[in-house]
Amino acid sequence: MNYTLRLLNSGFIVDGRHTLPRHKGRQWSTRPPDKLKGMVLHQSLEDSGSARAIALYHVGANHISQDGLPGLSYTLFIERNGKVILANDVEAKTWSQGYLDPGGVDENALYIGACVGGNFSGPAYKGTQRPSQEQMDSVDKLWKLCRDLWGWSGTGLFGHFHFGKPACPGADLLEYIYSHRPYQFMSVMEKQMALSRLGYYGGRTDGVWGTRSKSALVAFQRVEGLKPDGVWGPLVTTTVLSKISRTG
Repeated sequence: MNYTLRLLNSGFIVDGRHTLPRHKGRQWSTRPPDKLKGMVLHQSLEDSGSARAIALYHVGANHISQDGLPGLSYTLFIERNGKVILANDVEAKTWSQGYLDPGGVDENALYIGACVGGNFSGPAYKGTQRPSQEQMDSVDKLWKLCRDLWGWSGTGLFGHFHFGKPACPGADLLEYIYSHRPYQFMSVMEKQMALSRLGYYGGRTDGVWGTRSKSALVAFQRVEGLKPDGVWGPLVTTTVLSKISRTG
């Protein structure tokens, strides 16, 4: 199956592979598209929300590589007006997620990276914007298209925070991810980020469930009239997600 062509044939994704800035001497290595396990949402952490601006940054010396990257380091980019741009072939192994396991698990070979352009607040980070409604609508269309195309379940949707970047992709997209991942699959980092957003947890979102995390959970349970036993069960998840939804 030609996944790149299927994305372009969706009718709402624009082909930017030959129009966005590219490095003259570098090319991405490749990955088998049929082996992809899910999508990771990112934010650009700058105000323009422009695919071209980020591509220019990536092909020059940048925080990832002093030599520049082959091109925009995501497969897809969603601009402020909701325009979805295909920046690279699906089989191009862009450097989006990094390596979750220093021992060699290559997360870039397993997940497609989609960046939402903008500078959004997230845990321990104060941004200047929120995603536009057009961007949120495009995120939803893109996720559903890819989910159906690859046959992923809700557990195939991730945020960059799953791979060690707590502020990315920001609170609104975090809420979108929460709403599409089955509750029982909330990770420790997701729990910490949720409690942080609700004002109960002030520690590091490091994925380690220690005394400070448990104390934050107990405080939340007391305020919400739940049994303050420090155990994160389905009722806690439902209550947390409901509170996040209402706080906007």
